[in-house]
Amino acid sequence: MNETCSRRIRRHNRKRIPTLIEGHIETVSPDGVMHGWLRDRSAAMPCHVQILQHGVLLAEAIAGTFRADLLRAGHGHGHYGFQARLRETLPPGPCSVSLHLPRTGIAASMAMTVPPLHPPRPRTVESLLAAEPGWTTADLLERPACLDMAANLAAMGEARFVDGLFRFVLGRWPSGAESRLHAGSLRAGRVTPHALFVDMLSSRERADMAPALASPYDPDFPFSAEGVP
Repeated sequence: MNETCSRRIRRHNRKRIPTLIEGHIETVSPDGVMHGWLRDRSAAMPCHVQILQHGVLLAEAIAGTFRADLLRAGHGHGHYGFQARLRETLPPGPCSVSLHLPRTGIAASMAMTVPPLHPPRPRTVESLLAAEPGWTTADLLERPACLDMAANLAAMGEARFVDGLFRFVLGRWPSGAESRLHAGSLRAGRVTPHALFVDMLSSRERADMAPALASPYDPDFPFSAEGVP
């Protein structure tokens, strides 16, 4: 396993608004695949990341795969993993690369160790068709605060917030009575948005459904997923 590499980069744009990038290149496998993660707090979509060495593009990927370990460690919603296959052969041993984000122009140098590489094995049809891992009810119950429901309520208002909760957690729209009940409870302060979210995740209706939930990068995801601790 190679040396773990990490960088946190604070960059100011022309309006002096800080953008925080964080991530790791964690391992390079013997068949030449880099495994890591990258999070851009300012981006609503997954990052396009390039790995360069002396200006030569070694690999690139989209950092949008869910990893439960990132969620548990408090890195947002955890959908920041990537795998990037090397386009150029590198000799075994330590080397330096640059992690580059084309969208922002941010780059950071990182040290890593390359193992002896061998030609990649052909991928099977099953592996090509396999669905990417997604977060589940259990993942969100372990860390529901990864989505700032108080901020989402403030931005959406009670009725839209309740609609979003039902669509995300239960896969349906609320009935008129359900909408009035929950929106009224939120408005009166009888329940917090966080508690309502946890109650829905813990409900019998949710337990009877498939455990996977929509990705925060899904076009129909109703909430703002970034800018949270």
